[in-house]
Amino acid sequence: MINDLDLSNWKELDILTDDLWLFASRDKTGKHKNVYHGNFIPQIPYQLISRFTKAGEVVLDAFCGSGTTLYECEKLGRKFIGLDLNPQILDFVSSQMQKSKSDFYRLNSCDNTDENSRILN
Repeated sequence: MINDLDLSNWKELDILTDDLWLFASRDKTGKHKNVYHGNFIPQIPYQLISRFTKAGEVVLDAFCGSGTTLYECEKLGRKFIGLDLNPQILDFVSSQMQKSKSDFYRLNSCDNTDENSRILN
């Protein structure tokens, strides 16, 4: 089984089953601030993480940006590895996670032109 979803009760799940996912508005709850260009609505990683991972598994986001996928992983109990080449946005995401009670995530600079690549958590 690729996820923790109980398909015998699929109508009660918070999973969209249509071919086209339509969202009335962007989820702005929790840590979602919409402060970074190119980020996407949190409902997309929520749907994908719920469908294709189990609690405790690791999700890799090679372009983590402002942390949208990380925040959904935190909500769903997944571990997270996030990479980005912008150290300022990594610092922002790290500051957003300071109040998190778990250490299930890692952020890392991935600018291959920078010899001082660093792990933030």
